Amino acid sequence: MNLKQAKELFDKYINNQCSPEELELLETFLDSYQDGYTVRSDNNLQDVKKSQDKIWKDILTQIEDKTSNRNTYPFKSYLAYAIAASVLVFLAIGFFNQFDKVEIETQSKIVSEEAIKIGTDKAILTLEDGTVIALEKGKNYDDDNVRSDGESVIYEGDEQENVESKITYNYLTIPRGGQFFVKLSDGTQVWLNSETQLKYPVSFIKGQPRNVELVYGEAYFDVSPSKLHNGSTFSVASKGQHVEVLGTEFNVKAYRDEDLTYTTLVEGMVMVAAENQEGLKLKPGQQAVLNEMDSTLVVSSVDVYGETSWINGMFSFKNLALKDIMTVLSRWYDVEVTFKDRETKNIKFNGVLSKHQDLEKILTTIQNTGFINQFKIENMKVTIE
Repeated sequence: MNLKQAKELFDKYINNQCSPEELELLETFLDSYQDGYTVRSDNNLQDVKKSQDKIWKDILTQIEDKTSNRNTYPFKSYLAYAIAASVLVFLAIGFFNQFDKVEIETQSKIVSEEAIKIGTDKAILTLEDGTVIALEKGKNYDDDNVRSDGESVIYEGDEQENVESKITYNYLTIPRGGQFFVKLSDGTQVWLNSETQLKYPVSFIKGQPRNVELVYGEAYFDVSPSKLHNGSTFSVASKGQHVEVLGTEFNVKAYRDEDLTYTTLVEGMVMVAAENQEGLKLKPGQQAVLNEMDSTLVVSSVDVYGETSWINGMFSFKNLALKDIMTVLSRWYDVEVTFKDRETKNIKFNGVLSKHQDLEKILTTIQNTGFINQFKIENMKVTIE
């Protein structure tokens, strides 16, 4: 297979038309050509095969780690294949861009007085009485029906029998550079992304609707089925919309600085409704996008893995503008990002990268694929040139 045929096959994969057999063929082609192919980084020549092999090993390690720890992060078999397939997109992009430009001179500068830290498990728990508790690795918290090991917070206890009982609420706030897991008292599991806040009852009332609020940010819900709770439904309120479910898995992204709210269904069925409007049912693999400016709600099919990879420790970018990619990275690494060239903001990028890498490595990877000329990291600020 020649380069032209490989590019055609790669384009076919990007458009979701590539079969598993064709994917293997493309992978074999890349492997056969990367020997002897080099990229110049500063003053050192690096073998591309070594760097690409390392990426593959990192991805496979992610797969093994997440598969063996289902209680912490959900990971289904089809997602494992998606990770392996998606990383091929990243490798292919780098390969085809570099094929016509063997050497790239990198002039990036790292002049940071403070090291940029990789995001980690941390959260702020606010109790009903206003008490604020910092949750982070190495610190345990245990009080009545709630306990935390610093990486998750678990609520225990039976549902309240008295419908007249007062519902007490807690808030879980995830700062920039953080993520956290919470198991609600009904057994519903929620994974919270950076810069997110969730409001929820300490315990639910038996037989009554189970209501929580995604105040802002992004959360993945694995809802305890209604049949286990006398038929009571579960609902999530967020910016201008209401999601009602019986028992399912879905992702809601509703950040304060974005006009669009995204609801992606992984399993089961949900009803998504904008304020004062009739709801729309979603099927697995569909996403509802609510425009806060005009309250329009649009449903379309999406790549579920791409929308939910964050809960498995991955960044999955598919035909995404660099400005949007940098927004995601800025939340995880808690940095500010600016672009010197406006046109660079809209360049589209495809790739799957680990969230557990240093920011410098991720930016260097994007740079080495030819999408940006250089970048500078200084005092918790990133400048893309």
